[in-house]
Amino acid sequence: MSLEIWARHYGAPLDEREIARHYTLTSDDLEIVGRRRGDATRLGYAMLMLYMRWPGRALEAGEVPPAPVLAYVAQQLGVAPAAFADYAHRDQTRREHLVEIRRSHGFRIFDRNAFREVVAFSVPIAQTIIHPGQMADVIVDELRRLQILLPSPSILEAVLRRARQQAEQLTYEVLTNGLLPDTLQGLDDLLARRPGQVATWLSWMRNAPQSPAARNILRLIERLAYIRALGLDRARADMIPALTFDRLADEGSRITPQHLGELNALRRHATLAATGIRLEESLTDATLTMFDKLLGSMARRAENRTRDKALKTVRELQGHLRTLTGSCRLLIDARSKGVDFLAQIEALDWQHFAVAVEQAEVLGRPETVDRTAELIERHRTVKLFVGAFLNAFEFRGAGAVQGLLSALAIIAELYRTGKRRLPDRVPLRFVPPAWRPFVLRDGIVDRAAYELCALSQLRERLRAGDIWVAGSRQFRDFDSYLIPPATFAALREKGPLPLAIETDFERHIEERRTRLDTAIEQVTVLARQGELPQVKLDENGLIISPLKAATPPATEIARRAAYDGV
Repeated sequence: MSLEIWARHYGAPLDEREIARHYTLTSDDLEIVGRRRGDATRLGYAMLMLYMRWPGRALEAGEVPPAPVLAYVAQQLGVAPAAFADYAHRDQTRREHLVEIRRSHGFRIFDRNAFREVVAFSVPIAQTIIHPGQMADVIVDELRRLQILLPSPSILEAVLRRARQQAEQLTYEVLTNGLLPDTLQGLDDLLARRPGQVATWLSWMRNAPQSPAARNILRLIERLAYIRALGLDRARADMIPALTFDRLADEGSRITPQHLGELNALRRHATLAATGIRLEESLTDATLTMFDKLLGSMARRAENRTRDKALKTVRELQGHLRTLTGSCRLLIDARSKGVDFLAQIEALDWQHFAVAVEQAEVLGRPETVDRTAELIERHRTVKLFVGAFLNAFEFRGAGAVQGLLSALAIIAELYRTGKRRLPDRVPLRFVPPAWRPFVLRDGIVDRAAYELCALSQLRERLRAGDIWVAGSRQFRDFDSYLIPPATFAALREKGPLPLAIETDFERHIEERRTRLDTAIEQVTVLARQGELPQVKLDENGLIISPLKAATPPATEIARRAAYDGV
């Protein structure tokens, strides 16, 4: 790090508030300093003691504190700041005072034991903090807390390097510990080229398709199956700090396969393991997101197609509609004039009338006005990927969606086994009323409509968070955001939970009951005395004064003018 950064830790502050904060002598300090003889000795002794506290180091031989600091301390002692010049030349006295202050105040020299102690403290920090300046801040604060005098900047930089090395080594060992030889070989194979291709397996998985299409969903599932075959446990990501895992996974996503291959075996395997876990998660989310977009696109196209068909049908039926309206008008006129209905009906052109009625019935059919029918016609697109899609993921949910989950499992089983017919009894409670005429045709479940309905409901439930997917980050269980039960139990056993309320139920309810009783008693006393604000409570009942308008007249005029102008 630069000298400017270290100067911030080793130098005395110049701000008045910081000077007062760190260099104000207590009554005990004044008593100890007052035992010294001579103004120079008292001022020098005080500066040595205060410098050990802040910035946490020994005042060097010949070093003169900044003038504002020296003046502030000298004023407290009632001596002239210039007296320090006499003390600065007495190095032997300074050394004796340093030893005395260290022994009496518990300060320690930064030795080998301190080096090991600080490195051990810094390793967990190095796993989450990358910037060396931020790490230096934490380490220096810890040294001050332990009353270990700051060593030279070069030694602290050695601490930073050692802590960083041990933190990285620990991370690599945790991520790779217990991995089978086949898994390690599979990680190395990620850097090999695909058969007959220029790109490596890792590059192939990084460059996944983005546009929503049935074949692209299959391509994503193919990549997902390959990375799952490595057998990487997602729980490994929880063994190290999240920031450390993210940093390592991002590193594996940025570095070229050639550079990854040049890393030492431990670091390479750890980086590829983190990258593989992240790829499995991102490919899962990408597949589910593409499924959502594809079904949404199909629904929009079906709606547009249905609207266009309806408009076209109306235009084609205009002649037949005129025949119908003309026939109906004859009947209406006959009734209003009291003319015989049968005579008017016999006058109709029955051939044209029958054709007009038949064509009008076409306009009223569900497939003409309902987009659901058009969506079912697109089942062949869904059929390309639905089997692989449903069998690739583990869908979970609460009791309200169990019927839908059972339906998805049945559909997945059909595609997995190659069966064509649905079982005699399938879940139907999840089917919305708008879908029922299409799903149930003459009491028989239509497979295409059933599958489209189940997939549409799956899309909605994923969006609502009612269904979650194992291995997904975007569609994960809400409980995963909470503290795990084991961690919560350990925290409760260790001590009071970090909550702003009483965590013991009996004490909590007793406290609430006491507060409620106190409030009721206060209200009772005020009511008897007639001192409840804007409330009158007596034997005649409860009377609450209406609220008075608090809006200034000018503001009310401006409000009315604004509303009048709308």
